[in-house]
Amino acid sequence: MDWLEEYAEKLRKYIKNTSIGRAALFYLFAAVAGSLACTKLTVNLMSIWINVMTERMPLPYGKIRLIVWMRQICPYFYMAGAIVIAGRFFIQNKIKTPMQEMRQALLYMSAGDLSFEMAWRSEDEFGRLVKDLENLRELLKREKISQWKMGEEQRKINAAFAHDIRTPLTVMNGYTEFLKKYVPQGKVSEQMLMEKLERISRQGDRLLSFSKTMTALQAMEKREVQCRPVQIAEVVNRMKESAEGIKQKGVQTGLTDQMGGEGLVLADVELILEAVENVVLNAVRYAEKKVEIIIQYKENKLLVYVKDDGEGFSAKALREADTVYFCERKEGEEEDGHFGIGLSITKMLCEKHGGELKLLNSVEGGAIVVTSFFVGTRESKSAY
Repeated sequence: MDWLEEYAEKLRKYIKNTSIGRAALFYLFAAVAGSLACTKLTVNLMSIWINVMTERMPLPYGKIRLIVWMRQICPYFYMAGAIVIAGRFFIQNKIKTPMQEMRQALLYMSAGDLSFEMAWRSEDEFGRLVKDLENLRELLKREKISQWKMGEEQRKINAAFAHDIRTPLTVMNGYTEFLKKYVPQGKVSEQMLMEKLERISRQGDRLLSFSKTMTALQAMEKREVQCRPVQIAEVVNRMKESAEGIKQKGVQTGLTDQMGGEGLVLADVELILEAVENVVLNAVRYAEKKVEIIIQYKENKLLVYVKDDGEGFSAKALREADTVYFCERKEGEEEDGHFGIGLSITKMLCEKHGGELKLLNSVEGGAIVVTSFFVGTRESKSAY
């Protein structure tokens, strides 16, 4: 009887995955067929019973009429019962179960719990509705995680800002106390006074730069992604123009297109260019002779690899280079006006566009920075 169980399982799956209208017709057909079968069986049994009883003894006219009446009414009785039973199975299997699943999901979502996963799987209208609700849950979950990450990032930014402004404030306070103490006593020459004031001024400029970076970071967090259908060729050409415009003496920049064909993607080109330019500018600073840029499309994402032939990332930089205000300098190296926010901004832009930032070291030497951006499935122009 294994074949019968296998057939019944296939039939159950078919009914579960078929549309609600077809399932209703199937249950109605099953109800009609069942009622007709029961009616036929009942009529035959009654006819046999009447014949057997008549052969033994004559039946009263009243009993014969009752049996005939029952034989006439049984089709309606069976039909009504079959429709009720089929309707209960239809509601239970096609409507009640997915409705309970969606109601439970909405209760979880209204309570702020997005960790659940909807178990109902079918290809009918309710199945597609459950999938849409599951996609909404995933979207809300990603948004919630993103907000949490942004909050954590903002706390890190505030902590880093408070830590980094402590040094210039301490220096300014020390020079101010020195001047307040010794200028009235006439122990400070004009040259020394100007030197101290110049140092105070430089620290003030540094604080101003810090405040500008904070303003830039806050503006970046509020920035919205504005995607539009754009030709792949346009993305590549804009990136080539950007790479050619970033030059440094003795360093060459080259771009290799591995997108593999034409078509349209959904992208915020300006955001992507800004993120890639930050990486290329950083690579040019540390490169010796050349910077290579490779563009690829893989699994609905635009991937941009930026490789330089410099010393590569240190172990600490691989862990922390994409954090705010990270700036690793060699011993004795002076500040160059960079506050270490380029890669952190790039990471923020990548995540806004559904991608990520990765930091690697090449086996051949040099650093590799991979930026990815979700751009959807490549489509022909007519698809938009």
